[in-house]
Amino acid sequence: MERPFQWISRILSLGLRYDQATAVGPAFQQEAWIRKIMKEAKKHTYSLETPLSDVTFILLDTETTGFSPQRGDEIFSLAALKTKNGDPLDLYCSNFRPKRRIPEHVEVLTGITNDDVACAPLLEEEIHHILSFLNHGILLGYHIQHDVAFLNEFLSRNYRTVLQQTTIEMRKIMECIYHDSFPTLDDALSFYHLTPIDRHTAKGDVMSLFEMWKRVFIELQQLQIDTLHDLYTLLSQCS
Repeated sequence: MERPFQWISRILSLGLRYDQATAVGPAFQQEAWIRKIMKEAKKHTYSLETPLSDVTFILLDTETTGFSPQRGDEIFSLAALKTKNGDPLDLYCSNFRPKRRIPEHVEVLTGITNDDVACAPLLEEEIHHILSFLNHGILLGYHIQHDVAFLNEFLSRNYRTVLQQTTIEMRKIMECIYHDSFPTLDDALSFYHLTPIDRHTAKGDVMSLFEMWKRVFIELQQLQIDTLHDLYTLLSQCS
């Protein structure tokens, strides 16, 4: 049970009086809990000398109604896969009911229709599960800034916070290793002769990313990229 002084501290951290907090009830508790998760994520960082084999990388992918979260586009599907030392640990996957309808061309692309998400939870109903899952790891993805931008817009608009986790672009790692260009996930998968798994679905793309990451991870080991410092050095040298 939360002690009174802890509750008051959260109220003050959000800039609310106690009477305001009790008035909003569950909404306030949700915001307080989310900001607590964000603070915990900020505290949990890996030292530069951490072996890559000891780092939890979290592969992330989303499907969205468009490309502009600032103009109201939303996440309607998200998947994340925890992996360590090239092995899978845990998977999160869910669809969400967006307030904006999924455009027809996106329905065709993803195979996910408005009817499919009609009974799905709202993103705000799942966000605490998502953030708890993404905690204590480094986020890794293909064009991951797209995914992070949507999550940050949602968090900023609703809870006045943003993701604190370190993010790494897998495309950048591949281009640094092979000194070649891989503009799309399809290009990268083709390079490894991998068949996409349910392409343009969050879960399918995350599973494809994992198959690719296993190969990238082995390549890093062969190049003696053993620690986070080694990886960051590699990425900085081919900027």
